[in-house]
Amino acid sequence: MKVLVTGGAGFIGTLLVNKLVEMGHEVVVLDNLAKGKRENVNEKAVFIGGDVRDGMDVRKAMDGCAVVFHLAAISDVAGDEDAIYKTNFLGSKNVFEVAKAKNAKIIFASSAAVYGNIDVPHRETAECKPLSQYGKSKLRSEKYLETLGMNYSILRLFNVYGPKGGGVINKFAKQIIDYKDVVINGNGMQTRDYVFVEDVVDAFIFAMNNNVDLCNVGTGRETSLSTVVDFIHNTTRCKPTVKFTVQRSGEIFRSKADTKKMTELGWEPKIQLEDGIKMILDSYGWKPI
Repeated sequence: MKVLVTGGAGFIGTLLVNKLVEMGHEVVVLDNLAKGKRENVNEKAVFIGGDVRDGMDVRKAMDGCAVVFHLAAISDVAGDEDAIYKTNFLGSKNVFEVAKAKNAKIIFASSAAVYGNIDVPHRETAECKPLSQYGKSKLRSEKYLETLGMNYSILRLFNVYGPKGGGVINKFAKQIIDYKDVVINGNGMQTRDYVFVEDVVDAFIFAMNNNVDLCNVGTGRETSLSTVVDFIHNTTRCKPTVKFTVQRSGEIFRSKADTKKMTELGWEPKIQLEDGIKMILDSYGWKPI
């Protein structure tokens, strides 16, 4: 089957492309390389340098595709709001409309950022109150997709981490083993639901092969930033100097997925946080003392 992965040169996208190629699918990647790297794209995939904001690029990339994994987005909650709106909503609108015209299934990478600071665990039925333009653009894209009357899956990804990632766990791990100061935005008590990137890729594949409408993709486990730092410290025996600063605007304080809906469908995460952190440490060349 021929499939398209937008943002296929990024952290999650490259692993998803590798998995799809391994499964025997014909894979097309559309990426503007704003953050992704061309050399990371599987050599068996067709790479198209282009932007989801450009309808012609999208139509070219989607030609003949039965399934579209839409991952391309600006994910910085404190980034330029106009750029985020244009890429995350208008770009998604382009992708969805072309997919509908071509009768392709859309699997959309949404985000837990749509929830905002509401009670945990976050359930798919909850009233969403996003704080950032990133979260607002993802929610608006979800709502638009739901109006199109097409075959789709919406996966609300919680905090995805893993080797080669650029998130806070990777940042802390590298700083600690390099004996550099660790800076935490906020008091360290803010929590996240960390889900390993390979589990996320499995969730995308699961959505391709099953009837999944709107589901959280997380672990149902809430972990504070300070707990992450403590675990890395205790594992590596490298004691960091931790400094606290002002929490960034648009960031939520607590995050925890209600995973019941996805697990009842048949998907569940396999990698525990502690094991995932050790894989990140290994990727940086750390060896147990």
